[in-house]
Amino acid sequence: MARLPGLPPGDLNPEQRALYESIAGGDRAKDASFPLTDGSGALIGPFNALLYSPRVGDAVQQLGAALRFHGNLTAPVRELAILAVATYHDCEFERWAHEPIALRVGLTDEQVAALRAGTRPDLHASDLEAAYDVCQSILHNRSVDDDVYGQAIEALGEDRVVELMTVVGYYGMLAQLMNTFEVEPPD
Repeated sequence: MARLPGLPPGDLNPEQRALYESIAGGDRAKDASFPLTDGSGALIGPFNALLYSPRVGDAVQQLGAALRFHGNLTAPVRELAILAVATYHDCEFERWAHEPIALRVGLTDEQVAALRAGTRPDLHASDLEAAYDVCQSILHNRSVDDDVYGQAIEALGEDRVVELMTVVGYYGMLAQLMNTFEVEPPD
């Protein structure tokens, strides 16, 4: 059971309500890749936790929406990175939410299974290979050596490497938030 009780819409103060509406009525709701609320209307996943600190929560959710819906990374590269982070942090909610998205945007069942297992998937595309290598390097070594960095710049470009590292940091933060507050996928 999650450590933070779900906050139904009727229990929210005005600041929380504004954040709730931004999440439940924004790009995530339009995308509808996974449910955002439970049966009581409370937000699920990291979003309920963000309501407990609405000013910070709003900044966090705005960054997430920018990365997911308005960034320059291809969807397969972004989802590969998210699943690499989910595996590294052992965050079941991130896996539950993003494995179906990864499949929908073109990653294969075998690639998703390899990412879940923490093994290198067979990628066959230079952008995916470079993204995987840079993600693994920063997650496991806390740095990126010159060869991996150079390959990432060549395959993705500087702007997308910056965005990729931001995706890794953002989803790592969400994973830590969900692990701290014991947030699990819905039944």
